[in-house]
Amino acid sequence: MRVAFTSDLHIDITAHNRELLPYLVEEIERHSPDALVLAGDIANTLSDWDVALEAFRRLGIMKFVVPGNHDIWIESKRALRRAQDSTWKYDVALPASAGCHGFHYLPQHPVLVGDVWFVGSLGWYDYSFRDERLEGVISTQEYERGAFGSKIWNDSRYAAWLREPNSSNWRIRKLRLSDLQICSLMVASLQRDLEQIPSEIAKIAVALHTSPFLSCIERKQVPDFFDAYEGCTRVGEVLGRCATGRAVTVISGHRHKPLDITEVGVRVVRSPVGYLNDFHGDYQAKAAEVIGWVEL
Repeated sequence: MRVAFTSDLHIDITAHNRELLPYLVEEIERHSPDALVLAGDIANTLSDWDVALEAFRRLGIMKFVVPGNHDIWIESKRALRRAQDSTWKYDVALPASAGCHGFHYLPQHPVLVGDVWFVGSLGWYDYSFRDERLEGVISTQEYERGAFGSKIWNDSRYAAWLREPNSSNWRIRKLRLSDLQICSLMVASLQRDLEQIPSEIAKIAVALHTSPFLSCIERKQVPDFFDAYEGCTRVGEVLGRCATGRAVTVISGHRHKPLDITEVGVRVVRSPVGYLNDFHGDYQAKAAEVIGWVEL
């Protein structure tokens, strides 16, 4: 099975990102794969998520999607007061939209295609990827706040996983789950989905927005506060156990750099679009550059 994949379309970040959409579709059509995987960070709003997924409707192939952290950002305080928080987007709004546009929303349930099971999750982070060179410089509380000096991790502003979104008491309703709690929920959900796959199945494709291994990110020369939000080592451990006697391929996103590595028997590939702030080139060539290909 030949699978096309990409991530981090960010169609509402720049006009170039949005204008790239039809060229991505044409590039995929040109090569006639069996399936497409979008590994998250499509758009910040539901309306733009709809625009992006609709662009791929004409592809007569299996289409899979998982959201990224941008996709579950809340869109207004008014929406939050209506309990339309990140959990609502992740569990209700995004899967409904995906289904309307012909995509399988993998966090809902695994999908068997031929001899390959497709599984998916947004994933999250628990600061296990934080740069050890910053130990003693940045506290756990600062990672939890998503703020260090002038640096702000935008999920701390725009993601809101409410503990009790339907409480009649606003003071209770506005309380949020911590990153560690969200990450634990994501890890547990992914593990449950993987455990549902029959043991005789030899091929598994996991669409995962965040990174499962520290080796998926490249440390910068200057220690980076934001590395803490790249992924979670526990996800890698779950995948490593699953890979015993199986071919496990992870299609990832989040980090805006291409990747193809293998760790503990798990192959991880990434082919993101990223932010096209300074792009002034050939859209067709760019589409060919950012669509990845993998044989399963």
